[in-house]
Amino acid sequence: SIAHGHCVPVVDGNVCRVLARLRGIAQHIKAPILKDKLGWRLAEQIVRAGDGKHAGEINQALMELGATYCAPSGTGTDSRDPLKDFYISTRLGRAAAREFGGDPVAAEKFVSATAKLMATKETKATASTHNRSTGGRRVAKTTGAGKCALCDDDGVYGVIFQICDGLSQAETTTPDVAAGIGHAAFPIPPPKKAKRQEVLAVAALCLKTTSGDVVWLMVKRPKKGLLAGQWEFPNVCVWSSGDENRKKRKTEVTEGGEVDVPFIDEMKRRSSLDSFLSKIYPSDMESDDGSSLESADPKSPQFLCGRSGLSSTPLEHIFSHVKHTMWVEYGELTGASDVDGLWVTSDGREVQWMSEEDMGKVGITSGVKKVLGVANKKLSRN
Repeated sequence: SIAHGHCVPVVDGNVCRVLARLRGIAQHIKAPILKDKLGWRLAEQIVRAGDGKHAGEINQALMELGATYCAPSGTGTDSRDPLKDFYISTRLGRAAAREFGGDPVAAEKFVSATAKLMATKETKATASTHNRSTGGRRVAKTTGAGKCALCDDDGVYGVIFQICDGLSQAETTTPDVAAGIGHAAFPIPPPKKAKRQEVLAVAALCLKTTSGDVVWLMVKRPKKGLLAGQWEFPNVCVWSSGDENRKKRKTEVTEGGEVDVPFIDEMKRRSSLDSFLSKIYPSDMESDDGSSLESADPKSPQFLCGRSGLSSTPLEHIFSHVKHTMWVEYGELTGASDVDGLWVTSDGREVQWMSEEDMGKVGITSGVKKVLGVANKKLSRN
């Protein structure tokens, strides 16, 4: 349309926002039904209006409008907005204000009535059932009555709730304020992608040397993957929502969209940690000069004993796309006089005893700092 003058529409996120507000569509701009299907039909109606000879200019105008006056912060009442008199979003805001103004009690009743109405329509849409020969089972047959194919299942209720809530909290409910509140309710927010959940068993092993120093056993993460090359306390993942073995089973999801994290038995956590630590301390490990390690050496397996859980509840730490639930076991060791040096495990992981000063030099993540914080409290009590 822009380069060759063909009368075809263009639909992107900005155009979807304009369409949602223009037609009062209770849907998010990433929904396939809007951005891939019906959104194109609506946009086509606009570019074909009149003689259809200005599709390129109209498409550019719609995209620019969605990025400026109809941006997420747009009010729908700006005098420079060419569509300000045509938005259903602003009409709904003004209509709600006329219905109950800023009265929170009336707003709550309105929202409750809407919820009941939507529930009634949903019931009618799925209530048509009939008996047929299927081993004695009743089979539900959905008729589709009362269900909008374009709006999100909870979108209509969500929009009305947001408008009512906005009006009840507004200092004033003038027509322009009400219009802006209605405008802001469209499109609805896209659903948040559930973070990957992981349950970690963590070993916070403290060594008190004969010289009075306090150091902690640290391992370096692999060179690739999440937090590549970062130093951390020895840990092992005992459960993950993204585990390939769980794909065959339905994952429990909470109301907030997050995966329900199961409780992992303490014995399983400890066994997994023991297995991981045995890789850090293989029985055939040799010192740098090739001789067998002595029992007094801080790399010796005898230093891994007496771990206990720090708390009856786990620590939680959230990255941008993964949430860690960390069960921390604390172990306090004594007896070594020299803990200098770094060694490499059979699978290529670097291991080292580090003081907090050492950690500051290499840099540790906020998740490691959380573990160190609770471990230091245990250390100070001891």
